[in-house]
Amino acid sequence: MCEALRTAARAVVPVACPGCGLEDVRWCEACAAPWWDPPWRCEEEASRLVVAGESALPVWAIAALDGPAHGAVVAWKDGGRRDLDAGLAAAMTRAAREIAPALATLPAPIAVVPAPARPASTRRRGTDLPLLLARAATRGLAQAGVASRVTPVLAIRSGESRGASAAARWRESRAAVYAVGTIAPGAAVVLVDDVVTTGATLAACARALADRGSHAVAGLVLAAARRVADPARTGLR
Repeated sequence: MCEALRTAARAVVPVACPGCGLEDVRWCEACAAPWWDPPWRCEEEASRLVVAGESALPVWAIAALDGPAHGAVVAWKDGGRRDLDAGLAAAMTRAAREIAPALATLPAPIAVVPAPARPASTRRRGTDLPLLLARAATRGLAQAGVASRVTPVLAIRSGESRGASAAARWRESRAAVYAVGTIAPGAAVVLVDDVVTTGATLAACARALADRGSHAVAGLVLAAARRVADPARTGLR
């Protein structure tokens, strides 16, 4: 009888781990483990953040965008898994708390600026994911004694970047991201987004802020794509 009830429940509200697909488990321990790891610097992995003759924007990520972590991000962003909001927000809070010492000497309060989400994406997902993460990061900084304020001053024009080439995404981001507000003069800016791959979105955000006289000093994301330096990592030869 219990198995019959479980089968019926799966048909109505399917539940499975987003990392490995284990049924009847919202998020298994093994797949949730990477989100407890310390954040790592990832800007060197993002080609659009590395400009010759300039210092790259320091960006921290919690997990590498592969394996179970990739599955969790995809399920969260495009699979309707709003039940993952709390866990990923908690991961962002922990990460912000851990990087807080690197930001403690900056003028307070720090402006925590979420990357802009397209309105259509927000409607489809039922929430503004970068804004959710920015609020979580602000909680983490506060827990570490660093004053900050969520400051959503960026917007993005309508369009769709999924499936486009890296070069096309870069061109689109540069043109699409713009500021709709200003930040207090002298305030340091920490950009927050869900993932970084080429770094095009973060670079476009930093440029849009610079056009309004604000300076991005760091970035914090859930996950970052790693460059494939060793063919053995992907099974390619």
